[in-house]
Amino acid sequence: MRRVAITGFGVVSPIGTGREAFWTALAAGRGGIAPISRFDASAFEVRLAGEVKEPLNLPAPVQALAAEDAKIGFGFAALAEALAQAGLAGLDRQALLHLGTSLEVFDLRKIIAGCEPDFAAVVRRSLGSNARPLQVPLDQLARLAAATWGQPGRSLTNCSACAAGAQAIGHGFRAVRSGEFEVAVCGGFDSMLHPLGVGGFQLLGALTIDNDRGQAACRPFDAARAGTVLGEGAAMLVLEPLDKVLAEGRPVLGELCGYGSSLDAASLSAPDPSGDGAIRAMRAALADAQIAPEQIAHLNAHGTGTQLNDEIEAKAIRQVFAGCWERIPVSATKALTGHLIAAAGAVEAGACLLALQRGILPPNPWLETVGPGCELNHVRGVAGRLEGEYVISNSFGFGGQNAALIFRRGTSLNNS
Repeated sequence: MRRVAITGFGVVSPIGTGREAFWTALAAGRGGIAPISRFDASAFEVRLAGEVKEPLNLPAPVQALAAEDAKIGFGFAALAEALAQAGLAGLDRQALLHLGTSLEVFDLRKIIAGCEPDFAAVVRRSLGSNARPLQVPLDQLARLAAATWGQPGRSLTNCSACAAGAQAIGHGFRAVRSGEFEVAVCGGFDSMLHPLGVGGFQLLGALTIDNDRGQAACRPFDAARAGTVLGEGAAMLVLEPLDKVLAEGRPVLGELCGYGSSLDAASLSAPDPSGDGAIRAMRAALADAQIAPEQIAHLNAHGTGTQLNDEIEAKAIRQVFAGCWERIPVSATKALTGHLIAAAGAVEAGACLLALQRGILPPNPWLETVGPGCELNHVRGVAGRLEGEYVISNSFGFGGQNAALIFRRGTSLNNS
């Protein structure tokens, strides 16, 4: 099987749009969590989010769709940046496009516009030949990508909650490694920053209402953590066969060398208390990469800042890396960006890629006192030096979806 190089990366996030802005904030521990401005949240207990603040340079048709569903614009911008860095002018039949996202934006204003008391009548009206849909379809970004850059050989949209972006990347990795496709363009895009999204997560009790903490409200693994903070954004990777890229003398950003996934289905919204699904995903990724646990030089945790998730993930990490976990530095970048839901795994994959390139460990700046059961070698306060070749990134989602990705430093590739 072929080895897989990463040749392009694009990102839109609450801490910066574009690779350099994103990395500068990440390395400095500068957060993007602030009071919600996208809508009037004064009636909500939850009033903080990680919003994308920078305007995006989008074509007019994309801008119009993004006005209805912000995540479309984020995904399009990240795709454009990733393809440009990889030097790809377009997509063709040898390319796979695999995108991860979550829920459609359901606009109640459209439902009540006709004032029909019968919901069936509303649905019938929305299905008419000239009607506007009640929701922006989940495959809308894939269709925009095909219209802009060409029709890929296969186009997929994956909706597997908080693991969607990482699973899309994992599937792209396997498709290139096996020789099924010559290029995989893959990642995640999402925004739940609308009344139904924020209200739904508030009802689940997953979000912090510690609004006075401002940008320090999302506190993964801290004893004072009180829930996560929703964020939004997108990240995309371009994957190609390593031997082909090296033969053409093109830059290699890094190597994607392992992927593991699992489904524990213990609960709709809570992780398996045993951590079994997370353990199986990490072990599968290590086996796929054919490396030992002690070869991992850095781990980017799923680290949401919720009570259950952090403790169970820490327990799973200590079990998978028994005997070496105390020396493996652990970052938790949601402290800075918030939880980007389906985009989280892709954005954090990009954080791992840049950390390897720059040799720097992103900090968890708000971690003051490690919570009981959350004992790990946390990167606290300020960034540190990353030494070693391999990093692993965890993504765990609702419904028991789990994914782990392993990356290798690009500068090691010519000597291996």
